Amino acid sequence: MPIITRKIELCIDREGITDDEYKTHWQFLRQIDDNLYLAANRMSSHYFWTDEFENRMRMQMPEYYKVSKDIRKLARKKMSEEEKESFEQLKEQLERLEDVIKQKKEDFLCGTNVRTSIYRLVSEEYSNLIPTDILTNLLQEITGSYKKVSQDIRKGNRTLSNYRKGMPIPFSFPKDKNPFIVRSEEGKTDILFKWFEKRSGICFQICFGKDRSNNREIVKRLIADFNKDDGYKLNTSSIQLVNKNGKTEIFLLLSLTIPVQKRSLDKELVLGVDLGIKYPLYLATNGAAYIKRYIGDSDSFLNERLVFQRRYKELQRNLQCTGGGKGRGKKLQALELLRDKERNWVKTKNHVFSREVIKFALKIGAGIIHLEKLTGIGRDNDGDVRDDRKFILRNWSYFELQTMIKYKAKMEGIEVRLVNPAYTSQTCCNCGERGERKEQSVFRCMNPECSEYGKEINADYNAARNIALSKDVVAD
Repeated sequence: MPIITRKIELCIDREGITDDEYKTHWQFLRQIDDNLYLAANRMSSHYFWTDEFENRMRMQMPEYYKVSKDIRKLARKKMSEEEKESFEQLKEQLERLEDVIKQKKEDFLCGTNVRTSIYRLVSEEYSNLIPTDILTNLLQEITGSYKKVSQDIRKGNRTLSNYRKGMPIPFSFPKDKNPFIVRSEEGKTDILFKWFEKRSGICFQICFGKDRSNNREIVKRLIADFNKDDGYKLNTSSIQLVNKNGKTEIFLLLSLTIPVQKRSLDKELVLGVDLGIKYPLYLATNGAAYIKRYIGDSDSFLNERLVFQRRYKELQRNLQCTGGGKGRGKKLQALELLRDKERNWVKTKNHVFSREVIKFALKIGAGIIHLEKLTGIGRDNDGDVRDDRKFILRNWSYFELQTMIKYKAKMEGIEVRLVNPAYTSQTCCNCGERGERKEQSVFRCMNPECSEYGKEINADYNAARNIALSKDVVAD
């Protein structure tokens, strides 16, 4: 089932609490915010330290060094039957030595595993400042993050992650009690959220604002489906304190699992999505040729992006005289605000485009959507960005758009596959032979035996249909 996250603004509910209690709630939040990133860095460093400790034990064990060296030497050459037998014996010997090292490490960690020892270490320092539930969830996040990058750290491809103040505060929802409360009075309905009721008793009021993402209906559904097996489910979520214009704002990063919609879709009908230049998206199917559609207009999209860029450059020119020192942050604030505004505009556009793709897929009953794998898109054989793609790649958010299509399709029960983008824009969707594109928007088939020979075909439609027809599915 798909997992989504919603960012919703919170404010501390003032009803029924004194000014001192209100200040205490803020102190509790800031206390966690001030110490959480320190605990996160402590956990991450301890994981790295235990890995290095294990490596040093291997280096200081002559038998382990000799066996691993012999294995590497045999693996580099073609082995005889006798050497193959010896190779397997060496591997078994190395596994036994690994068990010895792991046992020594566990003995050094007082008979516990690494994760338990880290939790004991950090809780000893921070349990009076951070609730244990938050520390437990933080450790789970750090563990997952470290495992993903540990190989790259060992190879020297990256450094250890550094966490900073303001990181999201992870927490779990109580399993036996609905944390959301609906309060209706004087014709007004508010939804409240109780957080760490036993320790701090903070009650937040959820501020939905204009609610373009329909967050109010999602929370109402969570309340209605609480403890239902087939309804919306709450996952580990987080609260984040954001300092903006000298004011601290509180946001709930609500993570929830949504049940997949049960729909009657044709798993043989594939919708291909081409991310193009003239049109942001062009859609075509592997079935009837007349089922096609384009979404958006690149001219208006890019013109708006260029307006943002011109304004940004103008602000930069006006601020060229800005030196370092006190007040620099405030002087550059206009640039940051403009960058945020542009980012929000692009994200909104991508939400609209992705929603239209899913609506079209449901309308025609397509059970599968094909997208091009983005790795290397717009680049030549040497890995350089092609001249005709430099401008568009700088101004487009292809990856974000694909991500939105993926999770929205999953919510509707539509399968999304990534296909190899090679030659999708250079071959004829009718015969599969190579053609020519003398113009960006026009494709011509050069196969005399093809019924489309010499005809002008919309290049984006041709690419979208090739994507839909593609059997070269690649891993995500």
